[in-house]
Amino acid sequence: MTIILRQAAILLLFLLLLYGLALAIAVPAMPRPGEANLDTAAAARSPFMTEPKYAFLNRGRLDSADDKAILLGASNMLAGFRPVRLQGLVPGAKVHNLAIGGANMTEVSQMVDLVLEVQSPLARRHNVFVIGVWYGLFADDRARWYTPDRHPGDTDLDIERYRYGFYRRTTNGPVALLPPAWLDAGVTLIMPFLLVDRLARDAGKVLRPARAVAAPTEQAAVPSAERQGQYLAFWEDYMGGSGRLDTAPFVALAQTVDTIAATGGRVLLVDLPLPRWHASASPYEASYRRHWLALQQQLAGRDGVAFLSLSDADRPEDFSDEVHPKPRVAERWAVRLAGALNSVPGPLAMR
Repeated sequence: MTIILRQAAILLLFLLLLYGLALAIAVPAMPRPGEANLDTAAAARSPFMTEPKYAFLNRGRLDSADDKAILLGASNMLAGFRPVRLQGLVPGAKVHNLAIGGANMTEVSQMVDLVLEVQSPLARRHNVFVIGVWYGLFADDRARWYTPDRHPGDTDLDIERYRYGFYRRTTNGPVALLPPAWLDAGVTLIMPFLLVDRLARDAGKVLRPARAVAAPTEQAAVPSAERQGQYLAFWEDYMGGSGRLDTAPFVALAQTVDTIAATGGRVLLVDLPLPRWHASASPYEASYRRHWLALQQQLAGRDGVAFLSLSDADRPEDFSDEVHPKPRVAERWAVRLAGALNSVPGPLAMR
């Protein structure tokens, strides 16, 4: 027995030394992002590689007493509001964009909870959550996340919770194994795994070169009638095919607003536009408008809650596709958002 214990101790010591060497290599090889503004669009250039992983592992930086504008939503929030540009227009707060492509309301609510869990009570009182809303954000969980083998399915953020053991899955939902205050230490400890992920991804690119995808440009033309039909068919399938939105995601948004307000934070709900041809042809847009009007009436007059409508910015020529604004148009969106954030007096006036 003594020999077995001695061998186990030697093996454990060897593994610790090996892991220490891996840390010594990975930490300098994978420096944490040092930019002033968190931006999930920069995920591919960071150790985190993907938007959900970037948002989940990098959120500890939001535990500060600075006024913070934290942008949440889907890819049109990423394309529409660049933090560096907004920062110059909103000098009274740090601007962070943690939007995630393909997010629905469930994932936005999760992101709010994940931010709040790493913040002190003081830091929470300096949050302004800017949530970009449109019909795609209210895709039903059964259409967006359910899978044949798991009901409900994991969101992209759930996958990151479980990937490195920060949380464990239970019948009552995710349970944190790592105290939120230790998040940054945990990120440091998993750096060797992040490095392996990065090397595997880069090797895959060499073996299977990806087809280049052009970035949105000012020259992108209004889609042809055939292409418009393809876009509409995609969203019909993405939303589940019912032609209408359920009430549940709008209830979830109201509950998320309540959660933020209970911590002393503030909320700006931004009604995002679609190109005119898309809005007029989609039954989900009409359903969204009915639910959205009811939610505005429900939240009207609430302290710390404000609305910004960009629905009038719907010229087809201003979009690079069926959802995302061209860069020059994003500049105009940024100016309008900055005006709402800087409004004085008002529920969002920066303290």
